[in-house]
Amino acid sequence: MRTMLCLLTLIFIACFSPVAQNSRAQEPPAEQPTTREWDAIAKELGIDGELKDDVYTITLLRKDLEIRDDDGDIPPGVLKTEFQFYRCDCGKMNVVGQFCLVEYESNDVIDALRGGMMKVASVAPMFQGEHPRMLIVRFQGGGGSQQLAKTLKAALAWTGEARMAPATQPVG
Repeated sequence: MRTMLCLLTLIFIACFSPVAQNSRAQEPPAEQPTTREWDAIAKELGIDGELKDDVYTITLLRKDLEIRDDDGDIPPGVLKTEFQFYRCDCGKMNVVGQFCLVEYESNDVIDALRGGMMKVASVAPMFQGEHPRMLIVRFQGGGGSQQLAKTLKAALAWTGEARMAPATQPVG
């Protein structure tokens, strides 16, 4: 019992002493991305975002859909796909977000996200009683900003009008 009390006291001192807190406070914060890095993400995705509080947010409205529920039409402003990029303390770029999808798009988008090593956090219905059926797919990922943007671009290719566009064959 006495040994356990000594051990707990040492752990407390190591975690909460001013020396331990000062050593943590001296770690330099992660370097924030430059405008050039945000611009590269926007260029890859073909969409400009907004930088606020060190978070670069890109929002896409699903204007290609006509969704109805029991109460009538659902405006496109409700149907948002959103990506939020930020630099974590470890220095890598992270992205969290959600795709607003028609049910038949969801499997292909999830496959594209997983192919880019992103994690799918949840898949859930967006409404009740709507037609066509809408889902929200939430995700997170980390790595290089270009790699993250390319993965999201590949996932977006499975949505809306891009999904119906003819595939281009490489010239060889």
